[in-house]
Amino acid sequence: SGWIRLLNRVDVAVRSLQSESPTGRVTLIGHSSGGVMLRPYLSHQPFGGRAYGGEQFCNHLITLGSPHQALRATSLRSLVSQQFPGCPESKTVEYVSVAGELNLQGPESSAFSRLSAKSSYRQICGDPSSAGDGLVPVCSALLEDSIPIVLPNTAHGGLFGQPWYGSVERFGEWWGPIAD
Repeated sequence: SGWIRLLNRVDVAVRSLQSESPTGRVTLIGHSSGGVMLRPYLSHQPFGGRAYGGEQFCNHLITLGSPHQALRATSLRSLVSQQFPGCPESKTVEYVSVAGELNLQGPESSAFSRLSAKSSYRQICGDPSSAGDGLVPVCSALLEDSIPIVLPNTAHGGLFGQPWYGSVERFGEWWGPIAD
C-alpha cells in the first residue's frame, strides 16, 4: 500500500539522520494523516507485513492536526487505532499531539474552512459544533496519553486559513516545549 511505501521511506530517512544526531535519536513530525501513519513506525508489532521498531531510533513523535480518533475513519486509520492505540512506545518516545482551534468567524479562517469545517467535524467526531482547525476537531487530534498542546487561531493548513501549524508564528509554540 501507499502507507507501507511511505513508512519504508521514513525508515531510510530516520536511519540516515540518526547518525547525524548528537543523541543518536530522531524527532518525528507528522501533519494530518502523516501523524497517524507514524504511530506504527515506532512499534515492533508488524504493520503491513513489516515491523519497523522505530522507537529505538526516535525520541519524540509530534503530530500536528492528526485525526487519531474518528467515527468514520478510513480503513487504514481504523487499523492503526486498533493495533496501536494511545502511546504504546511511551517508555522511550515522548508523544506530543498538537491541535488547532480556528475561529470560523474570524479573519484567520478561509472561505473553504467556513464552508467545510462543520461537515468534517460531524464526520470525524459526530459534533459539527466541535472546536477544531477547520478540518480536524480538537478531540480527534489529541492522542490519548500524549502531551496535548492546543493552539488558538491555528488552521489545519493554508487552504483552511492562516496561520497554520507550520507557520513561523506557530512553530515555536509546539516546538519550544519539546526543545526545552
